[in-house]
Order: sequence, then structure tokens, then C-alpha cells
Amino acid sequence: MTKHSTPVERVEFGLDTIPEDRMITVPLRDLLYAHQAIAEFVQFFHQPLHYRDLAAVKRFLGTRGSGGAIDVLWRCYYERLRSLVPADIDEAFAGGERFEHPAPPSYYESDDSGAA
Repeated sequence: MTKHSTPVERVEFGLDTIPEDRMITVPLRDLLYAHQAIAEFVQFFHQPLHYRDLAAVKRFLGTRGSGGAIDVLWRCYYERLRSLVPADIDEAFAGGERFEHPAPPSYYESDDSGAA
């Protein structure tokens, strides 16, 4: 196993344990909110000129309560989508094994520049 997991590996880990035909009903407004939230991140990060330096990323993200992208992400995760996850899946997330990749992400470790 590698020392770190990639974002793709982390997002996809454990999804194969859910039957492909298992469905839930999602309010369209919540789905569109999540879609627009992801679109906002794609729109920012698709163009390297948008994030020339750390200050640009910090301006985009903002801080909790600033109206920045972190508020959108927070609302999407904790308010719009959290209640839609079935109880057994929510419990599996809480257990930390079924959907938690065993290799940590690289950003958990500092690099030589001193940035985490």
C-alpha cells in the first residue's frame, strides 16, 4: 500500500459496498444546491490563474460566516446532504472503516516548505 491516498481513492473508497440499484429520493433544491456548489469549486480550480498564490485560495474559501466558498461547502455537506444519507450508511461513516481509506491524504503531513 502507498503511504498516502489520492483524492480519487478517498472519494471512491467503500462505494463498491453499496448495491448499484439502491436508491434514495433527493429534494431537487438540495441536489441543485450540491450541483452548484461543486460547479463553483470547478469554476475556480479549473483555471490556474484563479489561484496564483495562497492568498487567492484563501480569498475564495473565506472563513466560516464570511459568505465564501467554505460556507457553501459547509452548508452543502452539513445541511443539504447530511439528512439524505440513510441511517445504516451514516452509521458506517461514523464507524470510520467502511468508507475511510486506510492511507491518509498527503495533506496530513507537512512538506519541506513548512506548509501543511
